[in-house]
Amino acid sequence: MPGLSHIFLHVVFCSAIAHTPLGTTTPMHVQMVHHNGAIEFDKVYNVTHNGPDTVVEFDIQDGVYRLQIVTPKYPCSRTDFLDVLPELNRNVSEKLDDGPPLPPLPVFLLEGTAPVSFQYLRPTFVLFDKSLACNQPVTTPLAVRNTVEYDQGAFHVWLYTDPATEAMTPVLALRLTTPTSTAHYIRIRFPFPQPWGGWPNNYRLNISEEMVDSLATEKVDTLLCPKIWQTSVPG
Repeated sequence: MPGLSHIFLHVVFCSAIAHTPLGTTTPMHVQMVHHNGAIEFDKVYNVTHNGPDTVVEFDIQDGVYRLQIVTPKYPCSRTDFLDVLPELNRNVSEKLDDGPPLPPLPVFLLEGTAPVSFQYLRPTFVLFDKSLACNQPVTTPLAVRNTVEYDQGAFHVWLYTDPATEAMTPVLALRLTTPTSTAHYIRIRFPFPQPWGGWPNNYRLNISEEMVDSLATEKVDTLLCPKIWQTSVPG
């Protein structure tokens, strides 16, 4: 439908469902709650155990959502945060946890449009000590948990934090691997981490082919700070 994004939600079964006989049908409640508190999607699917996972589909407006999946018949659930870009279909993979719904981990979301060439650079995010300056050789990265998903001409990033990270005020950089297995490091200027208030802060970084091509002549293993790589806060 015009103005909506189509979501393909791939759900990996928890052990309780995975151990049921093949052909068993299970109710699965899927809900998407918008950041403003409105329940924008709420449906119970009857899914069949024919393998390790199942796929359900729905349409939804763009925005930041809390996704909750619950199987009332079994103690299995999943809670996560998703950002949905306008009129861009998205594949989302989630694994049901055994047990009641767990509170979501502190996370920050970053997303944007990007060319296919971006995916081939194996994007990931790293942290450096706050003393690292622009155009200086990179130091040993600090530990950070992040997940990068590329799909339908866009990318979506979950950046997770913990109390130790919050105390560091580190430098956040995007790592792009070159064909020769060296890497370009681009500083991403948005305040990370931030105190966790129960919902993720959300930032947008649209990447063009020109931005990717401009790295070809830049130094590798150096913290690059090009002005063209700027984030924004979605309106």
